[in-house]
Amino acid sequence: MDTLLSQELLQRSQNIRDAYHNLEINHHGEKWSVEEDLLALSNDIGNLNRLVMTRKGRYYDETPYQLEEKLAENIWWLIELANRLNVDIEKEMESFLSEKEQLLKIVNK
Repeated sequence: MDTLLSQELLQRSQNIRDAYHNLEINHHGEKWSVEEDLLALSNDIGNLNRLVMTRKGRYYDETPYQLEEKLAENIWWLIELANRLNVDIEKEMESFLSEKEQLLKIVNK
């Protein structure tokens, strides 16, 4: 089975989070908690929602972000939360996809 996320992408993700943790420690005396990480993800999901609505003509563009970068950032946050919560996200994605494929009778070629 090919890995869903390459080890290189996972390591780069972790390196970026480590750098942010260093900034958090420098500015606040400690790194963010998992709950603070989740709050940051929630904020980014709200920005993503506005960007999608803007793309679909249902909202006006007021965010300084691009849809594509915000989508990638949200995936990054999920990877980092999985890491901090000791969840093997690759294993869980494989399990989730396999269960849904079986339920929906999807045959992979």
